[in-house]
Amino acid sequence: MVRNKISVIIITLNEERYVERLLKQLSNERDIELIVSDGGSIDRTARVAKRYTEKVIVGERGRGVQLNVGAALATGDILWFLHADSIPPNNFKHHIVNSLRSPSVAGGAFKLEIDSNLSSLKTISMVAGLRSTLTRIPFGDQGVFVKKEIYDRLNGFKDIPLMEDIEFGRRLKKEGRVVLIPSGIKTCSRKWEQDGILKTTLRNWAYITLFLMGYSPHKLYRRYYRRHLYLTMQRKTIRKRKGWNRIVLSWNWRNNHKKQEILNDGEPPEG
Repeated sequence: MVRNKISVIIITLNEERYVERLLKQLSNERDIELIVSDGGSIDRTARVAKRYTEKVIVGERGRGVQLNVGAALATGDILWFLHADSIPPNNFKHHIVNSLRSPSVAGGAFKLEIDSNLSSLKTISMVAGLRSTLTRIPFGDQGVFVKKEIYDRLNGFKDIPLMEDIEFGRRLKKEGRVVLIPSGIKTCSRKWEQDGILKTTLRNWAYITLFLMGYSPHKLYRRYYRRHLYLTMQRKTIRKRKGWNRIVLSWNWRNNHKKQEILNDGEPPEG
């Protein structure tokens, strides 16, 4: 029987700009366990998260790995996996708990809303909702939730660099119904704005199609991420800092750069 305790697993990597907003919203709810699984941020993500929860783990980077590490600490009967830049609806707990009361329901997610006023991104949100309704396979940024006993039976997420949410969703469907809550969960529009709306959308659809056709997620990852993209992202974070903080972050970046060259033989790390 599902009780009312929800363990929220939030995965982060250099998300100090967004994670506090999410944690502040969630901390106002009762019977919510907050777990932050960080992949080695060089900014103040972990420090900010510790203001709201003692369960902050800094470990290996990679979405599947981070999700599983966070879930291993969960004590709730419901696991809810969130991205740091998500904005859940105010009545999220009511929807999640009520949806999982039925023995036939294995898990679910919310309708995706890209946080933007652009009509093109609103259209993408609508198409994403239609796709989820037809396939019953939600994406990670839709706030996937699942009964803990079923998550354990599935042995969690696969340790793959991309598409871990789709792979998990395909297995989840076999365990029971996957419900899609019409209330929207907002996600940041940054990835569309940074890389271009059309380019990002076509690329995502192409990679999803290739994955569903059996294309290796490791090969997709090498196509998706150019060499040293992770380190480039770190450099952008450093440039936003000033004074002593910039010196400390630069030192950490140099150390990480050397480690990545040794561990990955010049290839970008998985995640």
